[in-house]
Amino acid sequence: MTKAFTLIELLVVIAIIAILAAILFPVFAQAKLAAKKTQHISNYKQTGTAVLLYQGDHDDTFPQAMVRRPVGTWFVGGVHPVPANSVRTAPWDTAERIHMASNFWANSMQPYMKNLDMLAMPSGRDAQVAGEIFNPAVKTARLGLNMNGYLHTYSATAIESPSVVPVFWNVQSVNFLGRGLSTPTMVCNGTFSECRFNPGGNPNGEAGSSNAGYYVYDFTNTTWQYGRKGVIVRADSSTKVVNQGTTTTPNFVAWEGKLLDPFAAVTPTGVVSSLWACDSTFNSQGAGSAWCFFRPDRTQ
Repeated sequence: MTKAFTLIELLVVIAIIAILAAILFPVFAQAKLAAKKTQHISNYKQTGTAVLLYQGDHDDTFPQAMVRRPVGTWFVGGVHPVPANSVRTAPWDTAERIHMASNFWANSMQPYMKNLDMLAMPSGRDAQVAGEIFNPAVKTARLGLNMNGYLHTYSATAIESPSVVPVFWNVQSVNFLGRGLSTPTMVCNGTFSECRFNPGGNPNGEAGSSNAGYYVYDFTNTTWQYGRKGVIVRADSSTKVVNQGTTTTPNFVAWEGKLLDPFAAVTPTGVVSSLWACDSTFNSQGAGSAWCFFRPDRTQ
């Protein structure tokens, strides 16, 4: 006599499989996210080491967080092509502009990194400038990493506490195709050859003036990556996951916590909302105020 499963037995087996799947799928998802976080930290740790190597060949200074236009003004808050010859959209398709972009940190550091993939955020979604045309002859970078623009050509020896000053981070959970940016950034007006962070600020807008502003691709992308956290690379190359965007509007991170979270508040979906700016005393918002969390002169 041929034996076969009854309908009830078959339904019981299917139900058991469904229950096991419901239990295991969240575990698999968490394991996958943990693997991405580990890769994320590893890549950015290597980038932190690469900037130390860069400093060894460049008088102990950080690379350029922004570049100068051919007319001499600084390209403040712009998204720079990475690699330098990756964009064929005007005006970046000229030899002059390609040379200009080659000075941007993500390009000038490549001899010490030798790997564009280290710049990507494993858990981030891809985005690009509308209408962008890429050079098919080169690999287009995916940049989730952002440089702290206050460290633009800044002397590493001038940093009193390199274990706390951020040099790289993720302002949003996005990988920009073929483009890189720095945030926060400085505002250096005119055609001054020098542009360095000035703790006291410069109300005349001359070289070394700074602001507390931030630059992002758009204001619809969340800053959250792993829960309400993000990856930070410090000036000594130490890399860790820290709180990022922990408080949603209308509430704000307390002033006392201005060095513990990059943002004072985010929207309920994690979109950048506000930040804390402070002067060199870190006790007020006087002359020379800049984004507290990223100031090169912070010691804690």
